[in-house]
Amino acid sequence: MKYKIFISSVRKEFEQERKFIKQEIENDYVLNRFFDVFLYEDLSALGSAPKEVYTKEAINSDIYIGLIGSDYGSILESGISPTELEYDLYNKTHNDALIYIKDVEFRDERTKDFIKKIGVHSYTRFNDRYDLIKQIKESLADFIDKNLRNYRAFDYEILTDSSCDDVDMEALELFFNVLEYEPIEKIRDEKGLKKVLSTIRAGEYENGEFRLNTAGALFFAKDISKFNISHQVKMVRFFDDEGINTFEKAEYNLSFLKLLKEAKLFFNKTLVNISQIKGFKRETVQDYPFEAIREGLVNALAHRDYTITTAPITFYIYNDRIEIKSPGRLVYPLTISGLEKDGPIHRNEAICNIFSKTKYMEHVGNGIKRMKDAMRAHGLEEPEFAETGEFFKVTFRANDAHNGLNDRQKEFLRFSDESEITIKEYMEMFGVVRNTATKDLNELADKRMLEKIKNGKQIIYKKIVD
Repeated sequence: MKYKIFISSVRKEFEQERKFIKQEIENDYVLNRFFDVFLYEDLSALGSAPKEVYTKEAINSDIYIGLIGSDYGSILESGISPTELEYDLYNKTHNDALIYIKDVEFRDERTKDFIKKIGVHSYTRFNDRYDLIKQIKESLADFIDKNLRNYRAFDYEILTDSSCDDVDMEALELFFNVLEYEPIEKIRDEKGLKKVLSTIRAGEYENGEFRLNTAGALFFAKDISKFNISHQVKMVRFFDDEGINTFEKAEYNLSFLKLLKEAKLFFNKTLVNISQIKGFKRETVQDYPFEAIREGLVNALAHRDYTITTAPITFYIYNDRIEIKSPGRLVYPLTISGLEKDGPIHRNEAICNIFSKTKYMEHVGNGIKRMKDAMRAHGLEEPEFAETGEFFKVTFRANDAHNGLNDRQKEFLRFSDESEITIKEYMEMFGVVRNTATKDLNELADKRMLEKIKNGKQIIYKKIVD
């Protein structure tokens, strides 16, 4: 859980300072783990910030940062400014507002009166935004020291309404099937389930009862939705390269190892492998090495920002590529260029700790290298990494040889239920003339992806399958 910061001021006077404060907190690796910043203009830009919304935010925020300068601001029907109203609302239930007063040559009378009113709180003066952010960071550090001594990171938070009865034994069995840490098997045999879960830090005892933590629930709970954890994964297979025509889709809210199992089934189901005959030997050519795709999914599950509750992880398969996109940018100070050489920095330490006991992440910090190695070994380009908005995306490109096929040929090989087809049927299926249909089918036959069979006067093209 993060603590909410509400920034209050005359927006026009402090427009740059407000944006700067939010940016500095979001880019600070430590502060970003503890605080979310609310700005009225973020909602206002979307056309969804009525008075009741921002006043509710003021009341429900954990920290109030008030900026006061020369201008009192517009007057509401109540006779006070929005800034003073926000202060009053927060002050009804809190007594720790952080007030920062800018040194200016002139201040209007209403502003002077407002400063006298807030005299019950200590306030700090500042000259410019750099002086301001320095003092705000010091105040937030004090807040952490005083109020968050017992803070638990999101994935270590204990779920007080959980117990061992919530553990899915099938999910636990999947964990042991991929386990790469022998001492855990010995603990299971000698001391049982609770000891295993506490050893891998999937939970702990609280008042004599064993409780799962968030990471434990994401790996082992029968019903994760019971704990209100956003963990959805959306899988879609498209007909095309643009993501317009959908062939198949699925949405999952499963525990992690069950989810990886379903992802493999979805991958195999929607990516039909093409058989080719080389000499006297038939070989099955896979578009992608699944170990690289799985690594991308593991990274998405392990490193996503679970405080972003409005977006799922997406696993999208196009004709020419696979994209895995996860909510949350890289954890500061990681950068795209330094992903492989920089040491591991975990947003979700408890989740990574459990994954590290399995073959999926036995060497923590080597995930990027494993993806690259698997793609290169398969004769493919290395995956591409990018930050897009508030998301991290990895893209896997298909083999150029397969990209040499046109969309009609790909669609027939991958999606058609027909194991054999005539030229006329191909013409009807794709709405093309006879010469085009004949050219498409003969190219596939030349590449040994179809077998060309003469049946009397008719030619039949048959898929080559194992």
